[in-house]
Amino acid sequence: MRTGSIASVQKQSFMVRIAVVALLAMTIALPQGSTRASAFVAPGSPGVLTEGDVIYQVLVDRFSNGNTSNDDFGYGDYNPSNLGMYHGGDWQGLTNHLQYIKNLGVTAIWLSPVSKQQPLSRDGLEASYHGYFTNDFATPNEHFGSRTDLQNLVNSAHALGLKMILDVVPNHTADYLAGTSTTYSPTSYAPASPLNNSSLFHHAGDCLFNGSETQAQLEVCDLGGLDDLDQSNTAVDTYLKNTYKDWVQGIGFDGIRVDAARSIPQTWLQSFETTMGVPTFGEIFDGNIDYVASYQNYEWGVLDFPTFFTARDTLSTDGNLNNLSGLFAQDYKYPNANRLETFLDNHDRARFLARAGDNYQRLRSGLTFLLTARGVPVIYYGTEQADNGNMNPYEVPIANKDNRKDLSSFSETGTIFKHIQRLNVIKKAYLALQIGTQREMWTDTTVYGFSRRVDSTGAEAMTILSDSWDTQTRTIPLRAESTIAVGTVLTNLMNTNDSVVVQSGGVTGKQISISLGEHEAKVYVPGTPVSSYTPPARVITTIRIHYNVGWGNRITLRGDSDPFRWTQGMETRNTASDVWEYQLERIPSGQTFQYKPLINDTTWSAGSNYTGTGGQTIDIYPTF
Repeated sequence: MRTGSIASVQKQSFMVRIAVVALLAMTIALPQGSTRASAFVAPGSPGVLTEGDVIYQVLVDRFSNGNTSNDDFGYGDYNPSNLGMYHGGDWQGLTNHLQYIKNLGVTAIWLSPVSKQQPLSRDGLEASYHGYFTNDFATPNEHFGSRTDLQNLVNSAHALGLKMILDVVPNHTADYLAGTSTTYSPTSYAPASPLNNSSLFHHAGDCLFNGSETQAQLEVCDLGGLDDLDQSNTAVDTYLKNTYKDWVQGIGFDGIRVDAARSIPQTWLQSFETTMGVPTFGEIFDGNIDYVASYQNYEWGVLDFPTFFTARDTLSTDGNLNNLSGLFAQDYKYPNANRLETFLDNHDRARFLARAGDNYQRLRSGLTFLLTARGVPVIYYGTEQADNGNMNPYEVPIANKDNRKDLSSFSETGTIFKHIQRLNVIKKAYLALQIGTQREMWTDTTVYGFSRRVDSTGAEAMTILSDSWDTQTRTIPLRAESTIAVGTVLTNLMNTNDSVVVQSGGVTGKQISISLGEHEAKVYVPGTPVSSYTPPARVITTIRIHYNVGWGNRITLRGDSDPFRWTQGMETRNTASDVWEYQLERIPSGQTFQYKPLINDTTWSAGSNYTGTGGQTIDIYPTF
C-alpha cells in the first residue's frame, strides 16, 4: 500500500470533514418521510430552521408602515380604519424594527406571503393584505415593496442572526372562477400567466367543512372559494416549484410555512420540500392527532393544532390540566415532536387574552408552557404587547379579524414583553429546553408538570404550572430517568429568588415540594442559573361586586377603558354567595376609569357609573 504525503493525508481529512458537514446539512433539511433532500443555506444566514428555534409570526401589513408611497394604488383596497383592508405595513417598516424583534429574543421571523395579490375579494368586501389571494406567484406584492426591499429585509435579519421563514400558498389562487365554472368572466379577471388557464385547476366547488368531506374531496375543493390548483398537473407542479425555489434560494429564506397543507397531496408536499432545500412545516388545521401526525412523514414539521386547541382551551379558562396529560401521551405518534410548531395565538383564531378575560397571569403561564414544552414555539405579533383582539373571543369559519390589528407599540418595557424575553433567554441557555425529551412528572386537575431531558448528557429542566386562583402545594417525584441527586438545589428560572432542594422519598426516591401562586408557572434547573431574574411587579386592579344574584345568574362588567367596553360585558368570577370578582392588569396604577355591573349582561345596576382607579382593590354594593 502506497503511503501519501502528510499534506495529502491532511487534504483528504479536510475533504472528509467537508463531506460530513454537507451530509449533516442535508440531514437538517431532510423531511421525515424522504430518502434524500438538497440542502440550501443562504449566504450570511445563521442556518436553516431547526429544533430550538423560536419563531415570531408577522402579518406584514399590520406591523409597521415604513414607506407611505406604496399604501394606496387606487384599487379601493386601502383603508386603515377597516380591519379587512390594507393598512400600510411593508417590508421597509419591518426592516426598521428588526432590532425590536431581536431584543424579544426570538430566532426566526415567519413572514406573511410575498407574492402579488388580487387587490380585493370577488365580492369586494375584503382586501388581500394577508397574502392569500394570489394573482402572480413570481412578482412581489407592490403594497409591501420591491424585490430589492425584500432582499434588504432578509439580509438585515440575517446580519442580526435572525432566520427568515417564507409563507407559501401553493394550494390556490384568488377567486377568479365562480363556483364550478371553467370560464373566466371577463377573460381579463384571471390569474397572471401561466396560470390563466382554467384547465390547471380543480372545479369541485367550495369546501363545506361539515364533516362530510373525504380527504380526496378536501384536496380538490375551493378553500373559501379560492381557486384550487391541480398540483398533479405537470405545468402547475413545475411552475410552483420553480417560482418558490427562486424566492427561497434567490432571496435566501431559511424555512417555509405551507398554507392550507391539508388541502394538498402529501406526496407533493414531500417533493416540494425536497425541491426547496429547506425545512417546511404545513398548516394542518385539525385537532386530530392521528391526522396531523401523518403529515410529518412528508414535511419537516407541522403546525401543532392539537396542542393549540388543548392548551388554549385549558389554560385560558379554569380548565382541567389532565387534558395536557392526555395530549402529550400521544406524542409517540409523531415522527419528531420537537419539530412541531406550537402556538397560543395566530392570524386566524381569537386572541388568547380575548378568551382568557384579559388575564395577564393566565397568558404568562401559557407562554411559559409554550416556550418550555417540546416543539418550536411561534409568537404571533402583538402577543408581546398584550394584544387582546378587541376582546372578541368568537371563532368564525376562516378568520377572526380582530386578531389582525396594527401593532400597538414597540415598547420593550411591558410586563408581557419582559416575560417572553426572559423565556427566550432561558431557552437559548438550556439545551434541554430546545431538544430535550419531554416526560410527564405530575398531573391533576389544577397542576401539571413535565421534565425535558437530554438523555445523552443528563441535562434537565422541569416546568410546573398551576391553573388555580389559589396557592397550590405539591410534592412531586423526579423522573426515574433523572440523574439529579438528592440534596441538589433547583432554582426557578422565572424568579431566581425561588429555589427548592431535592429530598429523598417518593416513588423514585427523589422528590421536590413546591408551591405555586395564582396561575403561576415555574421552570426549575439545577446549578447556578444563567442569570438572575425577578419578574416585574404586577399592577393589579380588583373589582368586587357584593350582590346575591340568585342561582343560575351571573354578573358582568362594562366600562370605558380597555379591556372594558360599553357594548359587551366582561365575565366576573363568583367567589362567595354574594361576591363576584374581576381582576385585571391592563389599567395603569392611578388611572381612573368608568364601569358598571350588569346581571346576566342585560340588567344594568341602578344609578350612575362607578369610578375605579388602577392598582386598587375596589368593593361596590350595587342595587338593580
